Amino acid sequence: MDPAKVVELMDRVMRDMGGAMTGLLCAIGGRLGLFRELAASGPSTSAELAARTELDERHVREWLLGLTAAGYLEADRASGRFVLPPALAMVVAAEGSPFDLSAGYQLIPALAGMVGDVCESFVTGEGVAQDRYPAELYQAMEEMSASWFDTMLVQQWIPAIDGLPARLQRGGRVADIGCGHGRALIACARAFPESRFVGFDAYGPNVEEAREAAEEAGVADRVTFKRRDATGGLRGTFDLVTAFSVLHDAPEPLPLLRAVHRAVAPDGVFLLLESAAADDPVDNAGPSATVLYGTSLLYCLPASLAEGGPGLGTLGLPPARIREYCGQAGFRSIRALPSANPFNALYEIRP
Repeated sequence: MDPAKVVELMDRVMRDMGGAMTGLLCAIGGRLGLFRELAASGPSTSAELAARTELDERHVREWLLGLTAAGYLEADRASGRFVLPPALAMVVAAEGSPFDLSAGYQLIPALAGMVGDVCESFVTGEGVAQDRYPAELYQAMEEMSASWFDTMLVQQWIPAIDGLPARLQRGGRVADIGCGHGRALIACARAFPESRFVGFDAYGPNVEEAREAAEEAGVADRVTFKRRDATGGLRGTFDLVTAFSVLHDAPEPLPLLRAVHRAVAPDGVFLLLESAAADDPVDNAGPSATVLYGTSLLYCLPASLAEGGPGLGTLGLPPARIREYCGQAGFRSIRALPSANPFNALYEIRP
């Protein structure tokens, strides 16, 4: 046993534990608006920040010191003020920016609270049903995808497909599988008012949230949401079918792809977003893969198993498997598109 190696690994473990605690501190800062206030108002003492956010000063001070210890914040000893560096503000306090990762911190406490249930699933192999997860988890997922849908879907992804913007401007039919709170379809409905949209989600609370969001956005006349498994629920022909980070969770991925193949018009498009994964799972390495595997173990895998699914996991659809499944479903053309996001891979798939 090399004592130096043991000390090195102790340091590594402490750094990883520190990262976990930093994540929780950041989740608190995002939920209470502390990052946003620091970004908006600049260097602040704990008393000034507490007053502006109407929070208890002693708690705010401990939060500031904790993130200074983590290297997120900078402290001015002379003035007693704490500084959020502008570059970091773009990552933790710039809502609506494609660089904003703040919603990811909200996944941490929501998933951590499910450790006991997931440990039980390790023993039984039965998974954990979606309705056992807290509403905060689904809200965090919604917020994480918001920047993609608000800044990339209409602006980059749809224009990357030849002829699709013009087709939707003239008026087309669009279906979204696993629509969540409906953000993607609402963004499309605003951009293409002549088209008609339908979203499918098997989780009831998501459908209710989506309907309310469509009403608030003023697009409910052309966007509908259905609580239904799209495998048997797709009716008619669509110019565009989308599935954003849902295929790996589907109880029956291949039958679902076959249903999509039947529903897409002969000259239509299936737009698929999945986690960026290596064909050999051992090659999934580094911080992004660790986050995705953690999310997979605590949510995607057990939720799929609970529905009788194959339990592919968050990284279970690498390019080779996507091509295999799509080929078996009858699709003939699969093209990778730039996703501008390190977590995702985007595909244009045609019959």
